[in-house]
Amino acid sequence: MKPGDPTSKAGDELLSLDRRAPSDPAEYPHDDEFLAQQQKIERLNQYYDEVVAELRALLAQDRGDGG
Repeated sequence: MKPGDPTSKAGDELLSLDRRAPSDPAEYPHDDEFLAQQQKIERLNQYYDEVVAELRALLAQDRGDGG
């Protein structure tokens, strides 16, 4: 980082081609903690999708009843 230049970056902040994310998802690390977290996120997404569907159905029902 150049002194007095806030736009310059320190050497360790620069993007290195060696540290890029793999382009193939199969190359990502798959340890137990990562997989557990991924499953939890998938369950939450499914739950939120169900809640949104229920809310939309309720709104549509209210509009159909003269709302």
